[in-house]
Amino acid sequence: MDKYLIDLIERMSDTSDQIMEGGYDSSKTISWKALREAEKIENADFIPQLFAFIDHQKDKKKRSQAYFILGHIAKNLNDTTALNYLINRVDKETDKYVIASLLDRIASINKPAETNLQPLISATKNDNWLIRHSAIQSLNNSVDTIAETALIAIIDNSDDPYNLIYAISTLNRIGTPRAIPYLEKQLKSKKTKVKNAAKFAIEAINKRYKNESTGH
Repeated sequence: MDKYLIDLIERMSDTSDQIMEGGYDSSKTISWKALREAEKIENADFIPQLFAFIDHQKDKKKRSQAYFILGHIAKNLNDTTALNYLINRVDKETDKYVIASLLDRIASINKPAETNLQPLISATKNDNWLIRHSAIQSLNNSVDTIAETALIAIIDNSDDPYNLIYAISTLNRIGTPRAIPYLEKQLKSKKTKVKNAAKFAIEAINKRYKNESTGH
């Protein structure tokens, strides 16, 4: 793998300048600067190298750092090959923190209609709340109706207020008028955050589709 990527992953994991007692500026640490650097990468040549690194890397922390880099490259370049690879890795990881972080990266990437969202949808039913909530949000930036259908199923069947809030918030961004009747039911929720989230989602969907119909 390119020496730059090896060095970057090392810097992302570096805690040598972090004083546990506090009293330091986290935005000036080696790892913070490396993470911000990774977010800006747009080099497509790094994609196959990161695939190979992840496939053979036994250290879960280093794999997680590689996912972070690959996720941002996929986002910056709208690269579907990298996106599909990341989605396929969801079922291959076992650590809840690595999976949740991977899902968080996937959330920010545009997902065209032909994307296989099934691993993400399956993860929305995971028993672990950390994975489940990240999976719900990972459906952001999806244009396939299967994503909206999965989110509607969550708000129509779940009693968990956090499942509801994350699903509603995601519909706020990708929902269509089809979701509105289900969102309207949540306006009667006794949970203020759920009710408010539903209200804002309905407003966002109506505004989005009004603008589309008027050409704005």
